[in-house]
Amino acid sequence: MLTVVMLNFARPHFAMRNLHLYASYGLVKNILCFNNGAPLAKRSSLPGKCVLVEATADMGVTSRLAMASLATTEAVFHTDDDIAVPENTLRILYDHWTRAKSSCHGLHGRVAYPRYLFGNVFGPVEVVLTRAVVCSLRVNNLALSVTDLFRDLPAKPRGNGEDIILSFAALAASKKPNAAYPLKAMDYPSCDAVAIHKTWPGHLEHRTRVVARCREVFFGHRAGQR
Repeated sequence: MLTVVMLNFARPHFAMRNLHLYASYGLVKNILCFNNGAPLAKRSSLPGKCVLVEATADMGVTSRLAMASLATTEAVFHTDDDIAVPENTLRILYDHWTRAKSSCHGLHGRVAYPRYLFGNVFGPVEVVLTRAVVCSLRVNNLALSVTDLFRDLPAKPRGNGEDIILSFAALAASKKPNAAYPLKAMDYPSCDAVAIHKTWPGHLEHRTRVVARCREVFFGHRAGQR
C-alpha cells in the first residue's frame, strides 16, 4: 500500500479529478492533498481516502514534503495536478520501489550535471521530478529535514527544487542512482500557462544552484564537483 501526496495551486478541476481517480486504486491507502490555491472543495465531495489541507496563503512546493511526512505507509507517491497516472503505471513504479526502497522511482528524469537541463531522460538518473515519483517515507523526511539549508536561494515559487532535494536525499541514502521509466501517463491539456518553467525565467538557473547545494549538503562537494 502507498500514500498519494498531491499539491494543488491553480488547477482545481484536474485536482479533484485526480483525487477521485487515485481513490479508486486498490494500491492506494490514503491521499493527502495540500491546496495552496483557492478553496478546493466541500468536504462532502472528497473521496473517503482523501485528507485535504487548505492553506490561507501559498506555502510553496516544500509543503508536499511536509504533507508526506504525515503518511502512514512506507511508500509515498508524490504527484501533481497536471498529470494522471494510470493504475498499472503506479503499480509498476511501486514494484520497482519494493526492490530498491531507498531510491526514487518516477516518470520524469533530468540531467543534473554539469548543469541542470530541461527534458525527460530515462534509466539511471540523479534527479526525478515529483510530478510522478514513488519514494520511501524515510527518504522524504530526510529531504524535509534539510530544506532550511536552501532558504537563502531565492525561488519562485517558494521551495522550487524540492524534487531535486528529494532525489539527492535518495542518492545519499541508497548510494545508487534513482530511476526514471518510460511508462504511460496522461498530461492534462492547457496546463503550461501556470507551469513554473513558463512563469519564471530564472527557473533553470535556480535549479542548477539547488543541485550544487545538494552536492554540498549531502556529499560535501564544493561547487563544480560531482
